[in-house]
Amino acid sequence: MSEEIVRVAFVGGGRTGGPLIEALSALPYVRITGVADTDVESPGAVYAREHDIFFTEFASVLGAMADEIDLVIEVSGDPSVKPALKEAFRAQGNTDTIIVHDLIARLLMTLATGSDTLAPSLHPDDRGIG
Repeated sequence: MSEEIVRVAFVGGGRTGGPLIEALSALPYVRITGVADTDVESPGAVYAREHDIFFTEFASVLGAMADEIDLVIEVSGDPSVKPALKEAFRAQGNTDTIIVHDLIARLLMTLATGSDTLAPSLHPDDRGIG
């Protein structure tokens, strides 16, 4: 019997993405399959390169990786990135990968950093199923 693995990619590897990438990487049922960040020196970008994880400066590239990504966690802090990412996934015909809702990303960030208050919203207009 094989173990189920959740394949996760990140858009944004800075102050919130970096700790979350490291925290999820430590879980045996999670495989980080990609990191996208315009800052090639962000903690997440450095971690990706050090751990032989796919890295790109262009988030839209992840749209073509449907067979390798179950979830995308977008924590770039740039409100224009998530809509562009959704459009890139649609253009690539990728309807399988889940782009994590802002509230869930905030909850994950809060858990990963051990904070006792919920992380601030990066996408306050991200409502419902998006």
